[in-house]
Amino acid sequence: MKPFLILCSFICGMIVLNSCSKKSSSSNNANNKLTLLTSGAWKIDTIGIDVDGNGTIDEALPGGVPACIKDNTITFNADSTGVENEGAIKCDSSSPQTTNFQWSFNSTQTAINFPDSLVGSFGGTATIEVLTSTQLHLEQAVTESGVTVNVAIYLSH
Repeated sequence: MKPFLILCSFICGMIVLNSCSKKSSSSNNANNKLTLLTSGAWKIDTIGIDVDGNGTIDEALPGGVPACIKDNTITFNADSTGVENEGAIKCDSSSPQTTNFQWSFNSTQTAINFPDSLVGSFGGTATIEVLTSTQLHLEQAVTESGVTVNVAIYLSH
């Protein structure tokens, strides 16, 4: 009987420790996403269409990303503000060099909301497909002329 009670005590202790570590891991994961997102300026690598909705670009922007957009940087700050910088080459010389924006995570930190448009008409809520120390892949359904497509933007450090 005594070994049974010791085994039950051990199992209960492991369950309690495991549940505590999961809560800590969840909190660390949330902090980790914020840290990854705000760790530096992001540059656009690729923009395209995700035809099948699986989170990867199926059709890249014809002709690639123009140099006047590719040299832009997007910086997310921990206080939910950010700055889009036009870089050395501007698509429109009358555009300001920098534009401030607001952003926020959704409650599960699987999407980012941009109240204003960022990178053309990319605004609103974008799903985070990938977020690592070097990659940020965002995807959003965009409707133009009555046609809705999944637009994906790949950014990197």
